[in-house]
Amino acid sequence: MNSTTLNITIFSDELDRKESLLASIASQQVFLVASFLVACLFYAHHASRSKLPLPPGPPGWPVIGNLLKYPDSRRWLTEYLWKFNYGPLVYLNILGKPMVVLTTVEATHELLNKRAAKYSGRDLSVMAGDLVSKGYNLIFRQYDARMRLHQRLNVAGLNPRSAALYDPVLRLESLQLLHDILTESRAQPGSEGDQTPRPFNPRWYFQRANVGSLHVILYGDRLVKEDPTTAGKMDFLLTCPTLQALQNPPLVDIFPWLKSIPYALSPWKLRAESMFKEEEAYHLRNLRNAVNQPGYNVAKQVADSAKRLNMELSDTEISWVIGTLFLANGDTSPTFITWFLVMMINYPRVMHKAQQVLDEVVGRDRLPTHDDRPRMPYIDAIIDEVMRYRPVVPSGVDHLSVEEDEYMGYRIPKGTIIVTSQFSLARDKAAFGADAEEFRPERWLERNDLPIIGFGNGRRVCPGRHVAKEILWIMVTRLLWAYEMEAPIDPETKKKKVIDDRDTVPVGIVIGPSPFEAVFTPRGKWVEDIIENDFNNADFDVNRIMEDVARSKGL
Repeated sequence: MNSTTLNITIFSDELDRKESLLASIASQQVFLVASFLVACLFYAHHASRSKLPLPPGPPGWPVIGNLLKYPDSRRWLTEYLWKFNYGPLVYLNILGKPMVVLTTVEATHELLNKRAAKYSGRDLSVMAGDLVSKGYNLIFRQYDARMRLHQRLNVAGLNPRSAALYDPVLRLESLQLLHDILTESRAQPGSEGDQTPRPFNPRWYFQRANVGSLHVILYGDRLVKEDPTTAGKMDFLLTCPTLQALQNPPLVDIFPWLKSIPYALSPWKLRAESMFKEEEAYHLRNLRNAVNQPGYNVAKQVADSAKRLNMELSDTEISWVIGTLFLANGDTSPTFITWFLVMMINYPRVMHKAQQVLDEVVGRDRLPTHDDRPRMPYIDAIIDEVMRYRPVVPSGVDHLSVEEDEYMGYRIPKGTIIVTSQFSLARDKAAFGADAEEFRPERWLERNDLPIIGFGNGRRVCPGRHVAKEILWIMVTRLLWAYEMEAPIDPETKKKKVIDDRDTVPVGIVIGPSPFEAVFTPRGKWVEDIIENDFNNADFDVNRIMEDVARSKGL
C-alpha cells in the first residue's frame, strides 16, 4: 500500500469517527431536548394541577381545622348532611391533615375502583396499626408486596368456589341458631301451660352462629354454648386490643410525631406492647389449635402453603393473617343480622312476602338450603337492601391517596385521607332511585346494576366477602322460614314496643342498633318438629365435614 492510499484510508477512518461522534452528540442533544420538553410538560401539568382548587367543604378554625365539626359520634349523619351543601367531594382539614369525604357512588367508583392504584393506601393508626398490631393487621397495612402476599394466601380458602363448599358447615350452624332461639323462646319454668314465646335479646346467638361458622372454616372447631372456652373467645371479639386502640386512641394518633419520644416518656408504648402480646397470644393459640385439628381448615391450609412455597412467614404473621379475618367478622356479620331483625320487625310486609316465597319454593316439610337459592331472588334482595339501608360501617374504612390527583376540576393532594361515607352512598338517588331513603327490597329485582354497599372498594375489598355472603344468606333464609319476628308488648301501654332504627350504638367503627328484645314465634308446630328432629339427628363432627370439603377441593 503506497503512502497516498494510506493517507486516504486514515482520513476516511477519521471522518467516520467524527461522523459517528457527531451523530452521537446529535442523538444526545435530541434526547436532552426531548427530556427537557417532557420535564417542562410534566412540570406545567403539575403546576396547573396544583393551581386547581381544593374540593368545597365546611369552614374551619386555625390549627385545628374542622376537628370540632367532625364528631366521632354519629359522624355518618354529619357526612350525609354535608353532601347536600358541598356535593360529591367534601374537603376537611383535621389538624393540618387533608381529608376528602366521598358522598356519591359515582365518585367512589371512579376514585377507589377505577383509580385504585392511587387510592389503596391507609392512613395508619399509630396505636392500633403500628404499635398494637406491629403492622401485622391486614386492615391497617399499606398496599405493599407483603399485603398482596397475605391476600394471595387468603384467596385459596375464601374464593367463591371454596365458599360454596362450606355449605354443610353453614347448615349445621344455622340449625344450631334455630334450635337456640326455639329453646330460649320457650316460657320460663313455673309458667306451666303458657305457650307464649318469651321475648329476649338474640344478639349473643346471632354472634355465636355467625362467628361460629367462620371459626369452623378458619380453625376447624366449633363455638358452642356448652363449651366453657366459648364465652372467652366471644368476649375477646369485642374487647380485643386492636379494637380498644381504635375506640380509645391516645394522643399519639392525633400527633404522630409523639411516636419518636423515648419509651421512658411514652406510657402508651408500654401499654401497646402489652396489648400486642395479648392479641398475639390469642391468634397463636388459635393457629396452633387449628394446625393440630385432624380435619381441614383454612389456617392449616395457609400454614402449609406458606411452608411449601418457602414464603418465609413466621407463625406470628400467619396467625395474624387468619386472626384479622376472624376478628373483622366478629361484629360485622352479627350486627348485620341484628339490623335484619330490626327491619323485619318494622316492615312485616317484607317478612311476609319472603315467607310466601319460602312456602312456595321450600314448603313446610324441610329446612331451606342453598340449592333453593336460585328460585328465591327476593331473599337476596332483602339482604342487599338491609346492607344498603343500614350499612354496619356507615363511615366506611378510610383509604389514603398515595399521589396527587384531580377529579371534577378539584385537586386531591397526596396523603389525603379518603372517607367513603357508606351511609351517604346508600342514599344516593342517582344510583338507587328517587326512593333511596326508603327500605324497599324490590329495587334489587327491578335493576341488576345496583352497587353493593358494605364490602369495601378497589384493592382493599373485603377478602372474606364470599364466605360472609353465604353465611348471611343461610341465616336470614332459615330465620324467615321458621319464625314470625315481632317487637314485644310493653306491659304498661299494652302495645308493641317501638324498635327505632335510628337508635344506634357504636362498637369501634361498627354501628348497630341499641340492644332490644324481640319475640320469635314459630310459624307452626311443623317448624318446631322439623327443627327438633333435624337437630337431634345432626352430625356435629366438623372434622369429618371439613375433610369432605378438603376432598371436594382436591386437597
